[in-house]
Amino acid sequence: QAREGEAASRENERLRDLLEFQQKHSWLDKEPATVTARGSSNWASTLTVSKGTASGVAAGDCVIDQYGNLVGIISETGLNWSTLITVVDVDLEMGGLIARTDGAAILEGDFALMGQGKLKLTYLPEGTQLLAGDTILTSGLVSGGTATYPSGLVVGYVEQIRSDDSGMSDYAILTPAAKLEELEQVFIIKDFEVVE
Repeated sequence: QAREGEAASRENERLRDLLEFQQKHSWLDKEPATVTARGSSNWASTLTVSKGTASGVAAGDCVIDQYGNLVGIISETGLNWSTLITVVDVDLEMGGLIARTDGAAILEGDFALMGQGKLKLTYLPEGTQLLAGDTILTSGLVSGGTATYPSGLVVGYVEQIRSDDSGMSDYAILTPAAKLEELEQVFIIKDFEVVE
């Protein structure tokens, strides 16, 4: 009974978070989905979810958790399933924004960091003073200047700043905001209004 009660209270908490999230992000056209499988290779970090083309999901759609944190990007779709690469996958590359300074940079997966469940922020603006704990958001812009995913989604937090091998430029190591190992429920963003 205690176990059932605990599960029910977890479920209630999740539904409460969901409701609050829905109200806060009403400008997003979201499709709720359940995580059905986790990719277990050393070469990729993927999740399979329970919605696909029958629900209007397409490759390139953004996936978030119930708090609005970025989980990843849909890479492959079937009729009633989709696979997404998570924010720590080596294939991830997207525009990032440093919340505190508004500086633009690039979020990318890194093979060595993927095993630790982390990603990096590169091409930092010159003179950027990043601090541990800084919040990094999606910038929403992709090459060509079109927004293919919403801006302002929380991607992660700066853990540390390092110099690359050449010593010429710095990059930051980020811890994702979404708890990728614990996810049960996600939202696929099928459409969104560009908020200027």
